[in-house]
Amino acid sequence: MRRVWSVTDLTIQIRDRLEADFFEVWVEGELSNCRFWNGHLYFTLKDASSQLRGFMFRSTIRYLKFK
Repeated sequence: MRRVWSVTDLTIQIRDRLEADFFEVWVEGELSNCRFWNGHLYFTLKDASSQLRGFMFRSTIRYLKFK
């Protein structure tokens, strides 16, 4: 029988597995498509063959030191 997941249940399962396998991750790549919206920073982090979309909360940006 096929299992139908609720959005909440699926999100919880994904979060739990990612947090268990990737507790702390450092990623290096090129930032592109950076934009601020409502105080948050939205961006794409990419390398030669892949890209990840990301964001930073306003409260985190406040503590960054840009050179």
